[in-house]
Amino acid sequence: MHRLAATPGGWTPDPEGVIFIEQSQAPLVFLTAADTDIQLLAAATLRLPNSFPALRVANLLHLQQHLTIDTYADTVLTQAQAIVLRLLGGRAYWSYGLEVAKQTVQQTGASLFVLPGDDRPDPDLISHSTVSLSVVDRLWRYLTEGGIENTINALKFIADTSLNTTYNPAPPAIIPRIGLYKWSNETERQGRQDKQPSSPHSLIPSSPIPDSLHSPKIGLLFYRAHSLAGNTAPIDALCQALADRQLQPVPVFVSSLRDREVQSDLLTYFQPKEETPIQVLLNATSFSLARLDAETPNLELWQQLDVPVIQVILSSGTLEQWQTQTRGLSPRDVAMNVALPEVDGRIISRAISFKAVQTHNTALETDVVGYEAIDDRIQFVVDLAANWVYLRQTPPADRRIALILANYPTRDGRLANGVGLDTPASCIEILKALQQQGYHIQDSPATGDELIQRLTQGITNDAEGRELRSANQFLPVEDYQQYFATLPPSVQQGIRDRWQVATDATDLPPPTLSPHPPIPLSPHPIPIPGIQLGNIFIGIQPARGYDRDPTLNYHAPDLEPTHEYLAFYYWVRHCFSGQAIVHVGKHGNLEWLPGKAVALSEDCYSEVALGAMPHLYPFIVNDPGEGAQAKRRSQAVIIDHLTPPMTRAELYGSLQHLEQLIDEYYEAQSLDPSRLAVIRDRILNLVKQEHLDQELEIQRSELSPKFKIQKDAIFNFEFSILNSLDGYLCELKEAQIRDGLHIFGQCPQGRQQRDLIVAIARHPGQGRLGLTRAIAQDWQLDLDPLTTDPAQPFLPHPASPVPQLHTCRTVGDVIEALEHQASALIEALIPSSPHPLIPSSPI
Repeated sequence: MHRLAATPGGWTPDPEGVIFIEQSQAPLVFLTAADTDIQLLAAATLRLPNSFPALRVANLLHLQQHLTIDTYADTVLTQAQAIVLRLLGGRAYWSYGLEVAKQTVQQTGASLFVLPGDDRPDPDLISHSTVSLSVVDRLWRYLTEGGIENTINALKFIADTSLNTTYNPAPPAIIPRIGLYKWSNETERQGRQDKQPSSPHSLIPSSPIPDSLHSPKIGLLFYRAHSLAGNTAPIDALCQALADRQLQPVPVFVSSLRDREVQSDLLTYFQPKEETPIQVLLNATSFSLARLDAETPNLELWQQLDVPVIQVILSSGTLEQWQTQTRGLSPRDVAMNVALPEVDGRIISRAISFKAVQTHNTALETDVVGYEAIDDRIQFVVDLAANWVYLRQTPPADRRIALILANYPTRDGRLANGVGLDTPASCIEILKALQQQGYHIQDSPATGDELIQRLTQGITNDAEGRELRSANQFLPVEDYQQYFATLPPSVQQGIRDRWQVATDATDLPPPTLSPHPPIPLSPHPIPIPGIQLGNIFIGIQPARGYDRDPTLNYHAPDLEPTHEYLAFYYWVRHCFSGQAIVHVGKHGNLEWLPGKAVALSEDCYSEVALGAMPHLYPFIVNDPGEGAQAKRRSQAVIIDHLTPPMTRAELYGSLQHLEQLIDEYYEAQSLDPSRLAVIRDRILNLVKQEHLDQELEIQRSELSPKFKIQKDAIFNFEFSILNSLDGYLCELKEAQIRDGLHIFGQCPQGRQQRDLIVAIARHPGQGRLGLTRAIAQDWQLDLDPLTTDPAQPFLPHPASPVPQLHTCRTVGDVIEALEHQASALIEALIPSSPHPLIPSSPI
């Protein structure tokens, strides 16, 4: 059932359902999905002659349902003499509407201009126009160049072409693709040099500020279209907030980041000669710079800038939608402003603006929509940028870093249990690397085992013997109470409602002269599990809450953190004075706290706990989904690490003996058929002993001693049981299993290195075969080793030049030969190999 909503040529934040757009007829109709187009058209109409033909404008986002499109065509398009369709995303973006528009102009004889919504030519899209290619191209250049003058001339050009007017507009004026934006109130900045507003998320000491931190440059990147249309409220607000924090904004607008010339020019703004470069880049453009279909990712721009790139989100939704929805952003916003930018490795921050109706333009009979800035979200982004600057400009010897270890479930035996990662040993490698870079580290454990021993000597999450252990650091309850009182009221209430009485607590009366209400905590200081090694703290991440069965709450999206949880992160940020947090290994529980999925608000618990702290996260490379959770909900920089070394499972014990018996059986077929019955019985007995008959669904009657060895029985055994058994053993043998754990910063060596490379290389990729498939092709075999049934019989060609194939009876045997050849080839490529690759290799 459709919803029917009437909107007076206006804008609605929810394009779903059927929307009836109330507009009167006009000779000119302009349809676009870009708010900046509508803003420029509204401004242009103010400078057109009074006699200029009437113009109607509609946003394509409201013309999505077929009934909506049909109704609009009947009431508005049928009376138009010129229709302009500006489609971003090609024909597929509005395919039904395009067909309706074409049918309409066929009936009315109106001019139809169909052109791309960006600066990339689209011959297929343009071909749907009813005017000449040169006419469409000129109109496209007016709109692509942009700006008020070009928009005025574009409208005059449409009128001259379709309505026989004689305005004779000037050709499209070229507008720079890139430029330095002069933000509003910039002249007032001089009087704000000494202003340093306090922020709960700032890690920079309030006083004194180090000389090196005065006025560092922060790059700000956004689309030229917003500058030309005056849709810059969030950009101006962001620049002002940076200036208020003694950070020097360098706002630059660009037409597209994928333009190579734009990239080159961008460096002159952000890395000017004989001037200090930017320290951090705030990026408000959408999509990704990387091209995943290319052999290289094309990320040279980010590599040349060599600064943290923080993704700033300008949402296409409304403030009300964001406030009421737990998803945070619409799927469209997530795709354009989060998921694709993540491919570049950008740090995902917050949505700093939302769309709102600025005015209703009576001439165009449409709403003019623009961005409205959200102050507290802008402040968070500025804090995040400032904290990254502070981290970058602090000498390594003075940097204070916290390494946080996951603990799930909350037993000591599961301490530091990163998936696929030897987390304790990885911590030792991280400590060694930090020490080499000049970080101040004292009394560092020599091994991962020693690290765990020292951690478990103190208090941990394990309830067993907890009361007998001491803590190395504490947070005074009064300090926590003062911090708790600064949290958003909804957060305070949520935690109070969930944790009214602590496990071993009584209500603590408010301290003397303190305005803060009591919190149900023990009167004793709150222990912080972990050890300090100079300027490095290695801590144990707190449990979510229910110690009796932590599996119920580790990923719970609706379980508020405990007071002890918030106290831990508060201590790291404000007592230890940590400048960055490193959660070591997949995965912790911070990114699973209640709140929005993306574009967090101040009352989302991940933000409450972590704040705007730089966050690094070594994470296993084969789980991008949960890594994205950490990026979106805790501004994490994911540092991918290898999977554990992978190797073939091979066969052991009775299964290996079974494979040997099968080989004996096939050998006896040609050398000594009289042994077949004996070998067959031994095979069947071993199958029953290992319960493989159930695994392979072999009928029990076929395993009975009464099953006589006759010609038909031998045929059934060989082609029904033996082939299935051989294929089954082959699948087991070729299965990929872990061969130990990965240690962060270390490359597998020897056999582990070879087997891991083979495991990776056997899978196909963009424009390439997998390794074993390539070898099969070179051996003139028409099979895919990854998908072909290994139980299928194989008959080698007598003239095959590959000796390994002559003894193969099944596809499984062929796959094994291919695997051995792949291992030999990879081993020959390893520099330390005693058998270097020779030119006559099969591939």
